[in-house]
Parts: sequence; C-alpha cells; structure tokens
Amino acid sequence: MNGWVGSILNVDLSSGEIKIEPTEPYVDKYLGGRGIGVRLVYDNYKPGADAFDPGNPIIFSMGPLTGTAMPSSGRTDVTALSPMNNLRGKSNFGGYWGPEAKYAGFDHIVIRGKAEKPSYLWINDGKVEIRSAAHLWGKDTFQTQKLIKEELGDPEVKVICIGPAGEKLVRFACLITEVAGAAGRTGIGAVMGSKNLKAVAVRGTGTIQVANPEEMLEVSVQISREIREHPACVELSTWGVCRSVPWMYSLSFFPVGYYEDVHWDEIVNNYGGPAFVEKHQLKNVGCFSCPVRCKNFLVVPEIGKGFTGCEPWSGFTGAVWNLDMNVFWEATRLANSLGMDTTEVSATIGFLMELHHDGIITEKDTDGIPMERGSKEAILSTIRKIGAREGIGDILAEGQMAAAKHFGPQAVDKVDVVKGLAPHPYEFRAFKASALMQAIGHRGDPLPLRGSILEVDWHNAPEWFQQVGKSMYGSEEAAIPSSYEGKAMSAVVSEHDQRIVDSLGVCSWPYSIFIYHNVEKAAQLFNLVTGKDWDVDRLVQAGERIRNLERMFDVRQGLRRTDDTLPRKFFEIPLTKGKYEGAVLDRDKFEKMKDEYYQLRGWDTKTGIPTREKLVELGLEDVAAEVLGAV
Repeated sequence: MNGWVGSILNVDLSSGEIKIEPTEPYVDKYLGGRGIGVRLVYDNYKPGADAFDPGNPIIFSMGPLTGTAMPSSGRTDVTALSPMNNLRGKSNFGGYWGPEAKYAGFDHIVIRGKAEKPSYLWINDGKVEIRSAAHLWGKDTFQTQKLIKEELGDPEVKVICIGPAGEKLVRFACLITEVAGAAGRTGIGAVMGSKNLKAVAVRGTGTIQVANPEEMLEVSVQISREIREHPACVELSTWGVCRSVPWMYSLSFFPVGYYEDVHWDEIVNNYGGPAFVEKHQLKNVGCFSCPVRCKNFLVVPEIGKGFTGCEPWSGFTGAVWNLDMNVFWEATRLANSLGMDTTEVSATIGFLMELHHDGIITEKDTDGIPMERGSKEAILSTIRKIGAREGIGDILAEGQMAAAKHFGPQAVDKVDVVKGLAPHPYEFRAFKASALMQAIGHRGDPLPLRGSILEVDWHNAPEWFQQVGKSMYGSEEAAIPSSYEGKAMSAVVSEHDQRIVDSLGVCSWPYSIFIYHNVEKAAQLFNLVTGKDWDVDRLVQAGERIRNLERMFDVRQGLRRTDDTLPRKFFEIPLTKGKYEGAVLDRDKFEKMKDEYYQLRGWDTKTGIPTREKLVELGLEDVAAEVLGAV
C-alpha cells in the first residue's frame, strides 16, 4: 500500500495475545486516522461495558499522510469509551509519536483488556512486548518518558504516557507525549490507568511508500512555503496564540471566570502573555514536519521549562481570574506533569471560585483553602489535590457534576457542562455558530472549527467575511456572530472538513482553519501519496460517513436530541458587559438551528438519530440494522 503501512496491531493486555490484521479493508470507507478509529471502536467495544472495564478498548490511529513529508503530518487520533459521559471519547494529538508508530509498522494500535500489574507497551520495528512498569508507577509524565528512554537505551524512542492522575483514575486524566503534547479531552488517560497501562513506547526505522514521490515532495515544498509566508503562520510561529488572547477578550469571545461574564478590564488592558513570552521564550517549536511551529518553548527560572499552546493561555488566566503569568506557567506545567486535561481542570477551579464568590461554599468545603478569585494557593493546590485524589480532590476528580452534587442543589444549579464535560472556553451567548457546534458536536473535538472562527474573522472586515460566508456556506449570515442564519450549514461543512483532516493524519490549523480554509490541498497530497484519484466530494462523503458512525456509536449508548444542548445560563442570563452586552441565546431560535442541522444531515428532527435511509446511503447498513432495531 502507499501511504498506509498496511497493518493494525491488536494487543490484549489480559492474555498477552498479540494479533495483526490488515488495514486495507477499511480504507475506502474510512480513510484512516479518526475514521478507521471510530469503526474499530464501534466494532470492538461491547455495549454495556463501563469505561473502566477491560472490555473498553483504547485505539491509537494514524492516517495515510501521517509521517510523510507533507507539512503538518504529525497527528494521531485516540479513542475509547469516555469515563466522563459514557459516550465515545476521543482526542487528537501531535508531536512525533504517530509518525514513529507508522515507521514501526502500524497504522492503528488496538489495546484491550487489563494487565495484571503496571505495564507499558514497547513496539520496536514490528516487535511488540508488554513490559513491567512497576518502577514507573507514581512517576509524572516527564519522568516516565525519560526513564523509558534510558531503560531502552535510545533517546529517539517516542513515548505517550499517563501521569499520577491517570493511575488514580481521575476522570479527566489525559495522555502526554514530550512535555506538553496532549490527548487532552474526554479522559482517555483514566482509561489507560484502568488497564494498568502506563505508556506506549514506539521506535521504527521503516518507511512509508509514496505513489508519486518526486511530485509529492515538490508540492510539499511549495505548500510549506505558502504556509510559512501566510500572515497567520507568521504570527503563530513567532508568538503562538498568546497575542490573540487579549484581542479575544476584547471581542467578548473568551469568557471571564466560570462563564460569569466576558469583560474584565484588567485582562483586556494588562494581559501579560506577550511580555511573558518575550522574557522567557527560548524559541517556538512544533510537531513533525510542521512549518507553523505554534508552541511557545519557555524557560522560567525556579519553575521550569516546557512548551504550551492554546487553551492554557486563557484557562489559567481569565478563566480563573489570574493575571500572574508565573502562576499560569506553574499551573500549566503541573497539570501536564500530573497528566490532566487543562481545559477541565481550569474550568473546575473556575467553578469553585464562583461558588465561593457567591457564598455557596466556604474554605471549610475545600480543605481550609479559600477559593478566592485569582488565588495562587487555590489554583495550584486544587490541581495537586485532584491529581493525588487527596481530600476534596477525590470528589473533584469525579467531574464537575459529581462535585456539584456533593456541594448541594445551589451548586448543581450553577454547574456548566455539555454532555458531561466542561464546554470549551468560548462565549456561546454572543457567537451563535460556536453555540450550535458546541451543542451538537462531539465532545472530543476542538473549537473553534472553521465555521466558528469565521465569526471571529468577521470583526476584521465584515463585508469581506460575509462574502466568504456566502461562498463557503451559502449565506452571508453565516459570518455574523449575532445571526442564527446559515449556522447549520457552516456546522455541517466544518465537521466534514475536520473529520477529513483527522482521518488523513494532518493538522486542521493549516488545512481547514487558518491557512487554506478547506481541504483541497490535503486532498491533493492524499492522491499523490496514495496513488488514488479521489476528488474532494469523495473525501467529503467519507467525512459524512465518519460523522454518522460516530453519532451512531453514541446513539447506541443512549444519546438523543435532548443531549445536544448548552447549560441553562446561556439561555437565561444575558451578558452584562463587553462588545455583546445583552446577548443571550434565544431558545426557540436555537432549537430551529438544530432542526435545520438535523435536516441537512438527514437525521430525525425529533430524536437527533440518523435515519435508516441516510445510513444505507452511506454504506452503514450493518449499523442501521444493529442500532435502529433497538431504539
């Protein structure tokens, strides 16, 4: 095969059995990466199994472009049943682990069962070994990787691992590779911990066959140059996202606190991220074959070195009322070393701060530590306690709703979760596409998708981006944040694009969000690598098939239209400040957006379940027969 290396590794930790099956039967329908991953988890998960049961498989999935010379081709998808909500959990991470796994001989790695004792998986050029991790248990994610490389005698070994949070089954534990490459959302780290699996180490010297190597390399060099010269890339490769954070606050896109409002003069005027980067950044770093280099590599005396990007820049600042960048950095490194989702843990801290501010809890409820807004002690001690399941941390480790029920009815009334997880830290009352995509979307997906970021772009040049909305989604209204029109189509198109790039094994930032805004470039490279002659429409159909199969996994778990919603706050409490003062979601218009979305998808508008006709159209007859006959 070209692109795919052709093998799927199956490991049963309970029995020690190792099997290999071919990749090829899956590719025409599901591409690779995320697409084949959801088919594998659908087939291998046994309905009724708890997320911490041995019957819940973990599946690592690389795409046909992962590990090639194509720019930004270092992505890996990972999936299992989520311990956060009993629905399909997934996350997507970069770095160098995925390409190395392909060089070692595998497109996908399916891990079942539970090891009798702490173990790690060692995959070396097709050879697979289950090794003892007794000496690694209790180590943080940084120590674990270092010790494994030393033990194996090869600094080029790539490791994905859990920290103490995953070992202790913190429900939002994550996977970490290198110092901050994270499969952050949906609690996959806790699933690994439940299997006594500390890490998966890979090393490979194999190659990926390419159908048209000379032309592929030529086009890759051209695309790399285009990406590097694009203004968005210049900004990201110099500053990461830190300079955009105060702008996002000024647009009322990032919320302050626990969605308490969107405007805080202090963070708009005195956000210290850019100055912190100027002072402490060694350089920007990136993932395999990526010209963007969007991660800030920082060295901060007495705290430590590492890199970060994206949500910690707001999650450990505005979301917890913090302006001290040293606290931001210490919190980020601490969460990464313990192996916890920074989005979930920062939201949990923000929740406690709101409850404390409103007098619903006192320091007696939080082990003597007052959860005052912006408190360094409150932020750092909460992270440590959750990671160790110590004191109140044992309850917080079960998730925000479990904690709210512990604190009482007033806390339950205030908790803001979507399908069991913290929403992404964006303001949904003002930005209607973001609201729809958060409500109907998969909880492991990043926001904003392209249709969401268009609402942010709109502020730069409204008339221009309204034309972009019309050309991409059929309506100028798709670009206008306050409008409910055109948002369903933007959601559908954005979801297809996201699934295509995740399945090909490339990064969505250049190929569907910031640089090209669609998947045409990715499609061009796909054909050059694989030797296939697929047009974009065929890739989009694969994206639609993947979206429907993902939905049916969750329908089989009990998901219905009523679950596609947002917390009550967004419908009942208007914004009191900021650029969109007074904004609130209109429930009737919101439900009409959902109706339109379901209709475009070919799903039943009453239940949110894909129709039999749609599933048959997409070649998912077996799924229709199994699930629709039981609902």
